[in-house]
Parts: sequence; C-alpha cells; structure tokens
Amino acid sequence: MEKISPYQLGVMIIMFEIGSSPLFLLASEAKRDAWISVLIAMVCGMLLLVFVTLPIQRREPDLNLIDILFRYGGKWVGHLFAWPYVIYFLYKSVRNVREFGDLMNLYLLPQSPLVVVIIIIMLVSTYAVYMGVEVFFRVTEVLLPVITVIYFFLLFLLWIVGVIQVDNLLPIMEEGLRPVVDAALPEVVSFPFGEMVLFLMYWRFVNEKKKIIPATLISYSMAGLFLVFTNALILSILGPELAGIGGIPLMIVASLIRITQFLERMDPLVAILLFIGVWVKQTAYYFGAAMALASIFKTSYKRMTLPAGVVIFIGSLLFGSFMEQIRFGFEYNVKYHFPIFQIVLPSLLLLFMLIRKKGKKDTTIAGQS
Repeated sequence: MEKISPYQLGVMIIMFEIGSSPLFLLASEAKRDAWISVLIAMVCGMLLLVFVTLPIQRREPDLNLIDILFRYGGKWVGHLFAWPYVIYFLYKSVRNVREFGDLMNLYLLPQSPLVVVIIIIMLVSTYAVYMGVEVFFRVTEVLLPVITVIYFFLLFLLWIVGVIQVDNLLPIMEEGLRPVVDAALPEVVSFPFGEMVLFLMYWRFVNEKKKIIPATLISYSMAGLFLVFTNALILSILGPELAGIGGIPLMIVASLIRITQFLERMDPLVAILLFIGVWVKQTAYYFGAAMALASIFKTSYKRMTLPAGVVIFIGSLLFGSFMEQIRFGFEYNVKYHFPIFQIVLPSLLLLFMLIRKKGKKDTTIAGQS
C-alpha cells in the first residue's frame, strides 16, 4: 500500500482547508464580527475532530471510511451509507471544478469556452489521481511554499500602501454574542471545517500512525487561524458593508495595491492562489470518490478514476452560472446537506462502533465466566 508521511499529511490538510475559502467573506451575516464567527466555527470543528472523526480513525487505523461502514454495518447497511458518501465526494468535486472553470473565465481566460477550461483541469486532476496518493501529496508539498510566499508578499504590500484599518473591526460584538454564533453554526463549520471528514479516506496511508493526531490537529489549527486572519484582514480593509456585498472580496483587496506605476494589478497573484487552492480541494474530493467506489466494488481506485472523472465533468456543466452554484451552496448545502455527512453520519457511526465494541467485550466476559 502507498505511504505518506505525517508532514505530507499536515501539508495536505493546510492546503485543503484553505482551498477556496479566501474567495469569500465567511460568516458575512456577522458583519464586522465575521472573523469571530470563523474562530468559533474553527473551535467547533476542532471538537468534531477530537471527539468524532479522529476516534473513528483511531479504532480502525487501516481502513477508510467506506470500509469501516461495511465492516460495522454489513453488506446492506454498508451500501445504504456508502453510496451517499460517494455522491457527497463527487458533488464536492463538481462544485470545485465548476468554481475553477468560472474563475478562469472571469480573470485569466475570458475568451475561452468554459467546457475547454473544465476539460483541461479535469485532465490534470485525473492524471494526479491515477498516479496515486504519494504523487498527489508530493505535489502539495511543492505548492505550499508557493502560496505561502505569495500570501506574505501581498500582506507586505497591503501594509506598505496603508489600506489596513483596524478600526473597521470595532466595536467588537456590538449586537451581542447571538448573531456571531448564529453566523458560525452550522454554515462555517460545514464550510470549510467540517470537510475534514474526507480525511477518513486518507489517514490509513500515513506511515506513522501515532503521529496522525498531532499532525492533524496542528495543521488544522494553522489553517483555521489563517482563515480567521484573512477574514479579519478583508474586513479591516473593505469594512463590513463593502466586504459583504458579494463577489470576491480578496480580489477587491488586491486591486487596492498600487505603488506609483511600479507595482499594480496584483489580481493575477490572487488568481493563482485561488486556482491552486481550488485545484487541490477538487482533486482531493475526486480522489475520495474514486477510493470510495473502489471499496464498494472491491477493485483498485485507479480503475475508478475514469468513471468518477466522467461524472464530475458532466456534473460541473449542469450549473447555470457561477453565482447560481454559489447561491445554492450557501443557501442549502452548507446549512442542510453537508452537516449530514460531516456531523450526523460520523457521530452515528462512532456510536455504533462503541456499541459493537461494548457488545463484543460483554460477550467475551460472559464466555470467560
């Protein structure tokens, strides 16, 4: 079986959690307190990791999520819950592929047909999935320093031009705690923090099992704090009114960078950040779907790469527009659909695993007596 190191796992978690999240002002309903909502959602996501997702992994370190469902649910119950997860992984990849295509059309290739852009990104992702887990994780090792340098460079330029106004974050929680919490739950927990459920497909590849938990929690915390920071940065520059009107706030922020006529037009750098993040996330979900199908059909995930890719390609063309899929995602998916796969089903699975373990222990004790 392929192997990845704890460091590679940590890098992937950082890249995956950041993903396309900087595209949006998360928890915009909380206005200038949106960054606090993100912090609250991050803590809730951490609790979900510590008390639900990681305990599932710890009890079955050599199995992925689909294999665990079959092991504890049997054939029929396994299929009943495994197929919805296949659909969930495919749908998440579909959304990211379409996001990538629309962004390319908006910012870099406005004259190119959307279908051509999607074909290109799907070919790159399909090749990454077919080459295997080790190759995909090594690619993220190369990409992380790239996005780190770009983010620090943009932050430095924003500080130089003097557009950061911390006063835009004040007063803190002027309307109390309730609106801040309401904006965080369940939307921001669902996107992006609850998405860590996908790593139940990847943790089994880590070569040092004892380091999975610290590597996961440290990298998750780093990515979460970074998202809290970017939310606060966007608010401090644009203010809650402009940041929350829609579009891509980070792109607006980058457009404010002008140093005489020497440095301007930083939009392409932001586009690179977003394209890398979206590609990593959609490929990770693509991989998850291929592995889930492989577990169901008892075959290699490489054989499932093409069928999964065809479904993702077709699905990405079904949305009418970029704003349509964004609206549907934030109004329905993150509130009602995704929490089922990220919170409800994993909690039920862990509960069933604990019951089964207790039942086996009681049977053993009765047999010994």
